[in-house]
Amino acid sequence: MRILFYATNGLGLGHVTRLLAISRAIRKENSSHEILFLSRCEAGPYPHEDAPFTIRIPGTSRARLSGISPKSYYQTSHPLLWQTVSSFDPHLLVTDTFPEGPEGELAPIMKWPIRKAFVYRDSRPGSFREGEARPRLAPYQMILVAHDPDAIDLPSWLEKDPRVRFTGPISEDGPTEPRENLRKRLGMKEDKAAIVTFGGGGDPETDEVLRVVVRGLRDRHVGVFVATGPLARKMPDSITAREWFPAWPLAPWLPAFDLAVASGGYNTVTELGNAGLPSLLIPFERDLDDQFKRVREAERAGWAISVSSRKESEIEKGLDRLLNDAIPFKGGKNGRPKSCSGAERAAALLLELMENVRSTPLQKVSYPPETPNVLAL
Repeated sequence: MRILFYATNGLGLGHVTRLLAISRAIRKENSSHEILFLSRCEAGPYPHEDAPFTIRIPGTSRARLSGISPKSYYQTSHPLLWQTVSSFDPHLLVTDTFPEGPEGELAPIMKWPIRKAFVYRDSRPGSFREGEARPRLAPYQMILVAHDPDAIDLPSWLEKDPRVRFTGPISEDGPTEPRENLRKRLGMKEDKAAIVTFGGGGDPETDEVLRVVVRGLRDRHVGVFVATGPLARKMPDSITAREWFPAWPLAPWLPAFDLAVASGGYNTVTELGNAGLPSLLIPFERDLDDQFKRVREAERAGWAISVSSRKESEIEKGLDRLLNDAIPFKGGKNGRPKSCSGAERAAALLLELMENVRSTPLQKVSYPPETPNVLAL
């Protein structure tokens, strides 16, 4: 069977990370399936030895920087996408966050006789409205919710949808080395070291916050390691080369650190929570992602504190609270049972859907009703 994962991203790596994790889990469970990763994200190359075969079509951010007009971009990139899907001819298409893609680029493909699965991540209130989202989700046979059942409130119209399956949080694999080995590899000599990360690296709004955080940590004699993410094209001006840590994925390295200062994105919060790392979380405004809600939930869970704003004075207060042992170090145990990762659960559900390909035929695609020939009237 052929499975196509379609990931598109802007400021972060959420879609890419979740879909990469699921694709690798499928490969681990059953390597006989052909997997193609079709991406519009600028991040790469993927760091995993078992990363899927990938075709990358540059996104709108690259088109703007390159001086390509919207007309030229859409007329070039969308047909490339359609031709890739048509040529690979997948039995299953898996998408994330945008049922028809952020530009509506998947709308024509929704009519094609392909099994489809959608990965749902909690969104800001009102951003997943029934009138718009329900018809866009109609072609999908499965909706994977990347949360625990008691962690979010689904939109009321989606709560009883029989296609919904909860997977638990989907993120990168955790650490494979002991803490001391990781610290030795990083050359850590500080009594305390902090990982600072504001997501995938595609958001220029984080520059000033990073400057304040780095200076505050230095003043408090904390070792600084800034993970800029693969979307960052250069080292930030506010740090030294010794403080630059452009690692991706970040999860395997987290046990080396004593604390974290980070944004409130899905991947970041999930990975820090799994690591049990005491964290100061600083939320940013996003069109779809409700970082403020996620940060509040992390604070209620007891492993993070947050700031009321991104003002320098508030960040300074947050750092003081973090360093005064307001949160106990939990050493990778945040109280959430991990009998099965979210990616593994999602992979099992998708493989189950694939098994139904032979037994349950798709609804036939038909032409629209004939319309009168206006010229003949």
